[in-house]
Amino acid sequence: MKNAIIIYILFVCLFACPGWGAYTYEVYTYGESKTLNGTESILIDQQGGMYGLTLTVDSSATINGTSTLAEGSGGIWEINLTNNSSLTMSGGQVHEISIGNGNAIAVLNGGLIEAVYSYQTVNNPHITLYYSGDLPTVQEIGGFDYLVGQWGDSTGFSIYLHNTGYDTYENFDFILVPEPATLALLGLGSLLIRQKK
Repeated sequence: MKNAIIIYILFVCLFACPGWGAYTYEVYTYGESKTLNGTESILIDQQGGMYGLTLTVDSSATINGTSTLAEGSGGIWEINLTNNSSLTMSGGQVHEISIGNGNAIAVLNGGLIEAVYSYQTVNNPHITLYYSGDLPTVQEIGGFDYLVGQWGDSTGFSIYLHNTGYDTYENFDFILVPEPATLALLGLGSLLIRQKK
């Protein structure tokens, strides 16, 4: 039994732990712009960043953190998604995310995003945004439309929705993140139900 547990733990560590060769590229410092093709993938974490990141075909990017945004020296100035590429962002700082024609998708969980450009005709939303509190709304600020709301961790965001001739707002699918207190109550409730059985 003891050997089975050890083998199970080794299996989980080798095949389920992110960061162990799971990405084609891993970026932890500010570096050159990159274009990913095919099924290439990139992880940008901690103080990483670059001027430009282009995702094509079926490539993907995961952004957990970046350096402070500054054109040419910090964060990521522009991310371009095309074809069937995908972006998952939970932290970091990005000047603009541009989603071109095709089926590219973006999943946004947090961080600083200054602008979103969407060139997709929307049948099904391609941008999933996790929020807390009230449903994000479009507000006019200085004559421009901004998407204003709170991330799942309750930090605020204000994202410029660039007018590309397509309805960028309609390309968002909003998913409410339960507050920590609600999650704690649900967990406590499930424990009480389990004890009654």
